[in-house]
Amino acid sequence: MLKRSIQVALALTATAALLVLVLPVAAGPETPVVTPAAVPPPTIDYQFDGNLTDSAAGSTMTPAPNCPVSGYNPCNSSATFGEDPDGTYWAWQTTSKAGGGLRMTSSAAVGNTYTMALKFSFASVAAGTNGYSKIVDYRNRASDDGFYFQNGRLRYYPGTGASAGTYTKDTVLDLVTVRQSTGGSAGTFTVYMVGPDKKLTQLFVYNDTSGSSIPTASGAGSLFGFFFDDAGTANQQEATPAGRVYSVRVWSNQALTPAQLEEAVLPPAAPTNATAERGDAQATISWDAVDGATVYTATASPGGATCTVDAPATTCD
Repeated sequence: MLKRSIQVALALTATAALLVLVLPVAAGPETPVVTPAAVPPPTIDYQFDGNLTDSAAGSTMTPAPNCPVSGYNPCNSSATFGEDPDGTYWAWQTTSKAGGGLRMTSSAAVGNTYTMALKFSFASVAAGTNGYSKIVDYRNRASDDGFYFQNGRLRYYPGTGASAGTYTKDTVLDLVTVRQSTGGSAGTFTVYMVGPDKKLTQLFVYNDTSGSSIPTASGAGSLFGFFFDDAGTANQQEATPAGRVYSVRVWSNQALTPAQLEEAVLPPAAPTNATAERGDAQATISWDAVDGATVYTATASPGGATCTVDAPATTCD
């Protein structure tokens, strides 16, 4: 499950142990109540917190073999788990022009319509001769089509649509792609990003008339390749030499709406109706529960003292 933390700002007076909470005023009765959009659970869910286990039990993740390998084939020269301010991750390096990374095989078909949330960073966003670095391969390396960086811009090749902005190497990107069937194998491929402002922004739409963004079948399931190039252009080094992946989530056979995406991938709102009950050199903090929160952290300011509790608890000392 995606870990989503909430910070509660507190102020500690200089002469007493009373904690005064600095929070927005609670909404009045005239404020309409907004019901969050219902979001189904993902059918695939990786958080890379020290393992390659799908917490939704809907797939398996297999790293590329160790380098060196023969020909222009993907391999990893190193692979490690770690944690940084952006979360837990799996990091890889490769010496192959084809790249390294992972293959993910679902136990059931993902379908012609699906949603994927992918958080990652690349050491190169313009690795190839033409500035390409492949992010997701959908056709088991049999097609050059796919989701790429090209000279720092996100795009789906061979389409002309791309992100308006460019991104530098080692930038952590929190992306969502929604593949919506429009009949047969045709469909739209829409890319969204969670920005630094924690808002969801649509970057571009690719009209996939050929079905190249439908993952190839693998047994009863579907196969995705992450961070390596196809066989046809592997000698052109269209893959990053290193990177980190923080999360992969998939909703099979479902195109989440923008409202559902905001509920699924954006941080939860700040708690409301917070109160502090004074004690002997301490205080007990209480607040209303927030949908989607799994962890609450209350921080005293100044001083920096903190208390952290897991949801559903709504108090801490």
